[in-house]
Parts: sequence; structure tokens; C-alpha cells
Amino acid sequence: MKKLIDFFKDRPVQNILDVGTGNGNFLVVLKETFQNVDIIGIDPNIESLNETSELFPDVQFKKMGAEKIEFPDDSFDVVSISMALHHLSDIDIALKEMQRVTKPGGWIIVNELFSDNLNPAQEVHKLYHHLGSQIDRILGIGHNETFKKNEIIKIVEDSGIKIQIQFEHKKEANLISANEIEERVEKIKSKIESIKEYPEYEILKPQIEEFRTSAKKFGFQSATRVVIVGII
Repeated sequence: MKKLIDFFKDRPVQNILDVGTGNGNFLVVLKETFQNVDIIGIDPNIESLNETSELFPDVQFKKMGAEKIEFPDDSFDVVSISMALHHLSDIDIALKEMQRVTKPGGWIIVNELFSDNLNPAQEVHKLYHHLGSQIDRILGIGHNETFKKNEIIKIVEDSGIKIQIQFEHKKEANLISANEIEERVEKIKSKIESIKEYPEYEILKPQIEEFRTSAKKFGFQSATRVVIVGII
């Protein structure tokens, strides 16, 4: 993300907290943007942390939720959250916690996919993602549908974060092969089978074929993200 690198080029940063670090995808971006910094990644899912720690042995990981960050006030120069706002049980509390542990004059980075103004291949990704999130919610797992771009910006502003820059980031189109489409279909099938005893099962099951047909026609491309950098 060149715009992120350019923004922080001459800004001193010594330590970073990555909230909802998951599989560590955003750690790659942070390492490209910041050199010689200490990074801590937190996530409530211990399985994800165990897997991610093998990929990033130089990063410290702790099992911790965004709504209760167990660090003192004013601990970090930068606090980031990527692709996780729609997973939070209470976004307002999480963003307040992120601000609490950010040093005065420090920075908060939000990287979040959005659901509007997408091309047909990205709509296929949204269908796949939203189907999975519906199943998670039925099973009692926190996973909301994605927000529109302006909704994300408003959420950040309303939390008290002063936005300095915001830009869109889009990955190149991923025209997946027939085999890859079927692999994703099998994943969705398996996930839908987990709600076989629920009334929603018969409603959601036809969406498997809808996904297959759309992916073959349009391809599969990750939804565009909005990247926000704010100061507290």
C-alpha cells in the first residue's frame, strides 16, 4: 500500500498493536510500511494465533479481544485493525479501547472491505462472504455483513478519531479456475451442513448453486477496502 508507506515515511514509530490479527495478512502490510518496530498482534481465537505465530516468529501474539485490550493507557505509537470491524460484538467499545492504548498524537489505522460500488467479480466475493457470515450468526458466532464505505468512515469519525487520510485499495481480479470454484463450493457445502438442523438450512442451500454460477460467469475478486489513518 504505497499511500500508507508514503504517509508514514517520516513519522517515527517504535511499536504497533494489531487488533484482530487473525491469519496475519495485515502484518505483511505493517512490516512493509514500518521498519524496525515492535509489533504485537492480538486476537480472541487461540487457534489462529498459534498458526500465525509460526509465520511471524518476530511478532509477539496474545489472546485478547478488541473490546477489552489488556494494555495500559498510551502504550502504542500505532494501533491497527484490518478486516475485523464486521466481526466485533461492540464496535464503539473496541474503537474506544484502541484509542485508549494509543499514545497522545499516535495513529490508528483501519483497513476494512466495503459492500457498495463493487464490480461483478467482487459481488461474487460478497455473496460468498455474506453466506458464510449468515451461517456463523446462526451458530452464534460474531460475524456481521460488511458495511458500505461511507458507513465505515462515519463509524470511525463518530468514535472521535480525526481522519487524516483515507483511500481505496483493490486487489487485482482473481479469475479462479473451475477447480478452485469447486473447492470453494465444497467449503460452503460443508459450512451449510453445519446448520442442517436449523430452519435456515433450506433457505440458504440454493445459494451454493448461485455462487457456482456467478463465479463461473464473472470470476472472483476480493471486495475493495477503505484504508483510514486517523489521529487521536
